[in-house]
Amino acid sequence: MKVKLLSRDTNSLKLEISETTPVFVNSLRRVIMQGIPILSMTSVDFIDNTSALYDEIIAHRLGLLPLVFDLKKLVLVADCKCGGKGCSACQVKFVLKKDGPCTVYAKDFKSTDPDVMPVDGDIIIVKLLDGQSIDLEGTANIGFARDHAKWQSSIVGYGFYPTLKVDAKRIKEAKECIDACPLGLITSDFKLTDPYSCTLCGSCSESCPPGVVTIEGDSSRIILYIESVSGLSPEVILREAKDLLANHVGEFEEALKKELK
Repeated sequence: MKVKLLSRDTNSLKLEISETTPVFVNSLRRVIMQGIPILSMTSVDFIDNTSALYDEIIAHRLGLLPLVFDLKKLVLVADCKCGGKGCSACQVKFVLKKDGPCTVYAKDFKSTDPDVMPVDGDIIIVKLLDGQSIDLEGTANIGFARDHAKWQSSIVGYGFYPTLKVDAKRIKEAKECIDACPLGLITSDFKLTDPYSCTLCGSCSESCPPGVVTIEGDSSRIILYIESVSGLSPEVILREAKDLLANHVGEFEEALKKELK
């Protein structure tokens, strides 16, 4: 198996994984989507709310607020030594108190853990008019996207590397199909200028007579794209997914040894 970094920025990562199979990459995708522990608000206690939004609406918005956190510092409530009572090892408290007129932003929250904060402090929570106010306390816990979408770490997907084939005996017919590519990726000598941008839409082959031009995906060369929607970087998400997948395989191997010994 080979891995090639195609692009990377603050919130996204694109890789080419070759000499592999869709089964492996899809397993990795499922772990990234559902198995990465993420911190999110799970409950909100309202002391006062005279804004235009109901308590439930604000609570829902806060639950979807992405938070920066240290994955090694917090644990699941079920695994915590406090026995589920709630402590600094398994939960983070947030308080918010504002009086209108003003716009309430994510950066207005005060956290019991200075390392935990909203990913973007300029996210608007609610707008308060003159005489309106809001006073609340939120509790954030670690969870998994398989239980609720608010704990989803990232948007992740994959596609196959495109391979373009042309019937050499029908070059004249094939040249008439070059302009059919909506992204303009096919050159006059039938090369893809940027194969990683090809969506395998099939417009080039569909505009030609059958068999003149064919474009297919190579299932042994897979392009994986990860875009973080949480407080974790795509690099951390990918490494965590790798470790989790390895642990799952190890657990299966040990269980199998016991049964087949």
